[in-house]
Amino acid sequence: MPEQKDKVKIQIDSIKTPLGDVPTVESLKRVVNGLNLLNSDMVNLNADAAKNISAMDKELRNIRKLIAEETVSFEVMSQKLEKVSNQLELLAKSEKEKWESLQGIMMDVGEILKGFQATLEESSTRVDRSVKETLKALAEIIAVTAREEQK
Repeated sequence: MPEQKDKVKIQIDSIKTPLGDVPTVESLKRVVNGLNLLNSDMVNLNADAAKNISAMDKELRNIRKLIAEETVSFEVMSQKLEKVSNQLELLAKSEKEKWESLQGIMMDVGEILKGFQATLEESSTRVDRSVKETLKALAEIIAVTAREEQK
């Protein structure tokens, strides 16, 4: 089993705008880096599971060979098969729980990212509108000033 790693904390900074707080690009980068770490852990978890399953498969093959060669008694083989079966069941249950937990985390992160995206799009639209209105007003002021100076 892989060793337990520390939790990753992701700091989300925001910029105050007239229309509300907006997460910074650096914050989004930290979220993406956190997702990359999570993905790396998932890949390692899958690799460890594959190694464990491969080792157990090899053990099962060895047991079958012993049965074919009739080198061990039926009772010993039955116990070994039961032990391997129990180990496989425990491993499968553990891996399934981990996978379901990781899927839940990924879904939560996906929802958070959707929220960030919606907030960013909404804030961007408002900022664009405010900038356009400000530039229009500034252009009108410049035009009025220019007319007054010509008089």
